[in-house]
Amino acid sequence: MNILRISILLVAGALMVGCGVVSVTGSGNVVTQEEAITGFDRLDVSQGFQVVVRQDDTFSVVIRVDDNLVERLNVVKEGSTLKIGLDQVRSYVDVTLQAEVTMPELVGLDLSGGSRVTASGSGEDIVIDASGGSGADLASFTVVNANIDASGGSQVTVDVTGTLNVDASGGSQVSYSGNPTLGMIDTSGGAQVRPR
Repeated sequence: MNILRISILLVAGALMVGCGVVSVTGSGNVVTQEEAITGFDRLDVSQGFQVVVRQDDTFSVVIRVDDNLVERLNVVKEGSTLKIGLDQVRSYVDVTLQAEVTMPELVGLDLSGGSRVTASGSGEDIVIDASGGSGADLASFTVVNANIDASGGSQVTVDVTGTLNVDASGGSQVSYSGNPTLGMIDTSGGAQVRPR
């Protein structure tokens, strides 16, 4: 019986090691890659990517990463959403993860894993979901209405002229300008919603 238990433990341990997360370190040799993707109005950014968004009549997606990460890139369009990230079964250390995106309209942002997005331009309504210490700086992107869900220590800055709805938790911070009407404001876990 004891031999059977030891055997089971050894097999379980081997399986856990076999499923372990592999760490990838950036090569330091940064390359630029252009993606021919159009027809999106939402961004889903993960794995700590730093993204600059500019409003323009045309679409453009330019990625800058270490050359040993190119094969691990996950830059695709799903529906009207442009997804920017990496292979999720690995952890990444000392890497360059940058993107520049131009698009006519931005109506949604979904950020996770410490990602950052800075946007300039203007729009009507926007929905922002930021988690895992992510950040969205839309101080230079004026919108009419904004719905924000911020969690896990994320930081969101917006310029809103209409109505602002916020659900913030876990020490997240939402800063706003534009003198909006405050709609549904729900904070917990030390989160804050305040004017800039």
